[in-house]
Amino acid sequence: MTPKKVVVVDDYRDLLVFLGKVLAILGWDAILADNAREALTKLEYGLPSVILLDMRMAGMDGFEVAGILKKHPVYGKIPILAASAYPSCVARARSLTAGCDDFISKPFAISALQTRLTRLVSTASQRASKATRP
Repeated sequence: MTPKKVVVVDDYRDLLVFLGKVLAILGWDAILADNAREALTKLEYGLPSVILLDMRMAGMDGFEVAGILKKHPVYGKIPILAASAYPSCVARARSLTAGCDDFISKPFAISALQTRLTRLVSTASQRASKATRP
């Protein structure tokens, strides 16, 4: 079975590298991007199963990225898991309004991250199956 692809976007390089290694151990093909523009460029090389998106980044933040992605005819179908150290109730509401499909507060447990990513991929797969049925 091929690993599910996840684009991880975070401008904190140490966390980005750590998440890439941990997700690989968990069976994910992690594509790393340390800013929003790099993430958008990497999407051109193949669609991921899910995107893990830091909401607070220099330059273009995750809220803006989510809005761009959800308006795109192809990228709009990719589930987005927002991640932020903002106060969780404020960040969660703002992330969902921006178009993210779920939210996880930093710091988070790796098991919680795995559960959320897997659930988003499963839900997206079920929706796609229903959409292609006659």
